[in-house]
Amino acid sequence: MFDQCNRNENKFCRFCFVQGPTGPTGPSGGPTGTTGPTGPTGATGATGPTGATGATGATGATGSTGATPSFTIGAVTTGLPGSTAAASITGIAPNFFLNLTIPQGPSGPTGATGATGVTGPTGATGVTGPTGATGVTGISGPTGATGATGPTGASGATGPTGISGPTGVSGPTGPTGATGPTGPTGVSGPTGVSGPTGVSGPTGPTGPTGPTGPTGP
Repeated sequence: MFDQCNRNENKFCRFCFVQGPTGPTGPSGGPTGTTGPTGPTGATGATGPTGATGATGATGATGSTGATPSFTIGAVTTGLPGSTAAASITGIAPNFFLNLTIPQGPSGPTGATGATGVTGPTGATGVTGPTGATGVTGISGPTGATGATGPTGASGATGPTGISGPTGVSGPTGPTGATGPTGPTGVSGPTGVSGPTGVSGPTGPTGPTGPTGPTGP
């Protein structure tokens, strides 16, 4: 316990108190709340200093002697002129294959023409091959100049009369010609037979009454 006095500047309010012993722990509070979300990962700390080098371990046992490898030439490929040569190793130990790619060298200069050899004997005539397909008809050449007229040939025999063709369409009527002169009067023909009496016509209307005649004696 210790005394502690108020340091208040007001002398009328100055007081002192004595601290008592610590009381018992109070009961726990309410139920524990749900765990909050995990906070973001903090920045990586600085790398610590390198530790001291450990003692050298004991030397391991000597391994068994390996099989002596065997190399056989595998595929040899000719590369393009000017390309890079290449080599590769394939296979399973101890048998390996060495594959090579060798670029083609530049063409050498053309050699001199050799002497003409002796002409060999003519061989037997071969079997005639089948006739080839007819070629495409060529373009017609330009028409030549007309030749001179030949002499007139003899007249041929008259051929049979051909079948009459169909009657053509009538042409338009021509204009009426001028009236010709009147011909002479012909001889009177005999009187013809009298025709039958015609039907009597209807009675005509009564005429007007004539004047009265004079009185008789």
